[in-house]
Amino acid sequence: MTDIKLKILTEKDFLFLAKKNPAGVYDEETLENLDRIIKRLNRGKQFCTGDEKQLLKKFQCATFGILLPKDTDTKGKINHPGTVHVAGNFSGNLAADSILIEKTATVLANIAAEEVLCKGKVRGDIRATNKVRITKEAEVRGDIHSPNLNIEKGALFEGRCSMPKNRTPQPIFLMKKTPKKTG
Repeated sequence: MTDIKLKILTEKDFLFLAKKNPAGVYDEETLENLDRIIKRLNRGKQFCTGDEKQLLKKFQCATFGILLPKDTDTKGKINHPGTVHVAGNFSGNLAADSILIEKTATVLANIAAEEVLCKGKVRGDIRATNKVRITKEAEVRGDIHSPNLNIEKGALFEGRCSMPKNRTPQPIFLMKKTPKKTG
């Protein structure tokens, strides 16, 4: 590691961050460490070496995913702009861009996402703006609202399904109003 110059980070922190993916999915402890390291780089941005600047640039706009590990129980509300990967038990409300529910997971929650892949157990409604896929080993009890639904043979699904037509969002134009002249 003699060819890498560091001023802000320790070698350990640099290597830890360098091995991570900006779009990766990580547990709570790893996310806290990533956040701490990236904040330190940002605070010392003006003193960063070229190697540190490259790393900061790579992670500047990172949206790390959340991993709820196997054999854990989590309660609450998750609203995340990236991916949520559930391998343990979760109860509450779950909203994210993409949600993966593993075979080992049990989710007692209403789910909202662009895409949902369910391999485990879900009790609650699922709303997806793009698609829902339920694999053969999954159990879903609740209503599903999605324009694209795939339920594999062998899956258990109890509930209602609505599949609105997949519509292209209409662009919103913001027009600057100019005052009308009178008289």
